Amino acid sequence: MNSDYPRRLRRVAVLIFTAAALSQPAEAHHCGDTPVPLDHRDPVLQQELTRALRRAGLSSPIRDRQLAVSLVDLSRPQHVYYSGVNDDHMMYAASLPKIGILIALADSIDRGEVDYEESFRWRITKMITKSNNAEASWGAKLVGLRGIAKVMRDPRYCLYDEPSGGIWVGRAFEKGGESYRDPMKSLSHAASARQAARFYLMLDRGVAVSPYWSEWMIERMAPPEYFHKFVGALQDRSGLTFVARKSGTWRQFHSDSALIQHGSARYIVVGLAEHTDGAKWMNQIAHLADDIIVAGRHRRWRSAGKTGGR
Repeated sequence: MNSDYPRRLRRVAVLIFTAAALSQPAEAHHCGDTPVPLDHRDPVLQQELTRALRRAGLSSPIRDRQLAVSLVDLSRPQHVYYSGVNDDHMMYAASLPKIGILIALADSIDRGEVDYEESFRWRITKMITKSNNAEASWGAKLVGLRGIAKVMRDPRYCLYDEPSGGIWVGRAFEKGGESYRDPMKSLSHAASARQAARFYLMLDRGVAVSPYWSEWMIERMAPPEYFHKFVGALQDRSGLTFVARKSGTWRQFHSDSALIQHGSARYIVVGLAEHTDGAKWMNQIAHLADDIIVAGRHRRWRSAGKTGGR
């Protein structure tokens, strides 16, 4: 038997896995007019991500749609490299959708619909960095669940869009009270990896409400208070800073999201999981995402004059 046969089989398996990830149904998007649509995957970064996830043993949860990932490289100021797996699959995301309350508050204050008070600064910081449910409930009630939904659907942000879904806050973070679940899956606190990544990209580009409010929101999201998931996995890596971060945990649902600076590399990573091993998967995603972005092979490919993707 040809000694190269096992190697050929492995190469075929890699190609099949990569093709499957790339050929996932691209659900309809209507965010093309927004400043940061994230509607194209970079082929080399996508290949790097899918291969790394496979090597990490995460093929099964990806296939079963128990895991969603988005990775965005911002290391070149004039170029955005995007990749994602199950990135339009909306999932229950525990506390991560509190970022929806954050941008809805900023938008409502900017419009003059909510009167700003100095106490908002520390209350919102506590809602994000400490994931305080009482402050999240305060913020949700201040804007109103329908008010939050209106901001999520606003064409300026497009953070929730049928039929792709996205970020949704349909209930305060307390027992009882009003409920306004998302119209597609009837989820109370939901997100998709792509839309969570777009939120961070809007912050980074200064187009989340306005340059002032984008910076104000970033300041509310750091430094992290909980050293688990992405933060726990990467805290020992030299030169790495969490610019902004929001995670979530409830029962078998685990999520994390961050805008990260590592030396000259800057990137966004989002992970959503529905599994008891979800926290472990978040650690693995953090390691492989940082390795991919710091290595930057996709950027070298682009520099060599190749084309394709966005």
